[in-house]
Amino acid sequence: MNIALLSEVTTDVTTPQLSAGYSMLAGRYKLGNILGVGGMGVVYRGVDTMLQTFGAASHFIAVKMTSTALADHVHADKLLFTEYELGSCLKHPNLVAIRHFDVCRQQQKAFLVMDWIEGLQLEELLYRQRIPAVVALKLARQLVNGVRYCHEQGVVHGDIKPTNIIISPDNHLTLFDFGISRWLSRPAANHREVIRACSCRYAAPELFDVHIPSIATDVFSVCCVIYRLFSGEHPFKDTTDEAAARNDVITPVFHRRHALDKALQQGLMWSHHKRSCNLDWLHKVLSGLTENDFKNNWFI
Repeated sequence: MNIALLSEVTTDVTTPQLSAGYSMLAGRYKLGNILGVGGMGVVYRGVDTMLQTFGAASHFIAVKMTSTALADHVHADKLLFTEYELGSCLKHPNLVAIRHFDVCRQQQKAFLVMDWIEGLQLEELLYRQRIPAVVALKLARQLVNGVRYCHEQGVVHGDIKPTNIIISPDNHLTLFDFGISRWLSRPAANHREVIRACSCRYAAPELFDVHIPSIATDVFSVCCVIYRLFSGEHPFKDTTDEAAARNDVITPVFHRRHALDKALQQGLMWSHHKRSCNLDWLHKVLSGLTENDFKNNWFI
């Protein structure tokens, strides 16, 4: 079976080139272009000049600071430190490595330093082409492994979606952005603040009611991403953020009776009372699949 690898569509991925108008943080971290802007933060590509001076191969970095919307918030720096405190405790090949937290005294800016990840957002790859099923299987396994590890460490990610996932040219998956993640053992932040920061289309519906991010809400988001990996479509199709918030959704379509279909159906139940899928089940199902299972597509 001839499977096209994602590396064939990521030929434009290069090491970061810094713009001429860079700025320096804490006398060490050289900032370049903006990589992404979210509800709570801005991420820049950059260089750790100290590591560069000593010839380190991994001197390219990503630097996150709070967004303009949160810049004047009294707890803005604390939010960023909480992300560092939580994310730096997680050591897994499918999770971004958070290296350092610091405050630039000159600019009065708190920031996080993370590993630079070569690749493209999963959202962009899904937009470009239908991902081959065998490659989708490899990516789905990595996503489940990374999120399972988070849960084993007592952490809920809270914002799992294709724009928070990077795929490298050799099809390695990295999940990032722990901006609204939480420890299961600690009181949760105001869930309405969380909803404003996360993507409604990948957020579990109970988050719009009175619930806080949990293992079950992460499972829902993981199932949304996996469904889209294999089908090329969001499970709730053209449902908008506004429609999701008012529970006006389209039921996902499955055409074959298969173990993965069954697991995803359970994980995508709109009512959390009926949702019984867990990541151990998904891991077992995905681990049992082989190339021979992909002779025909399961989905639309």
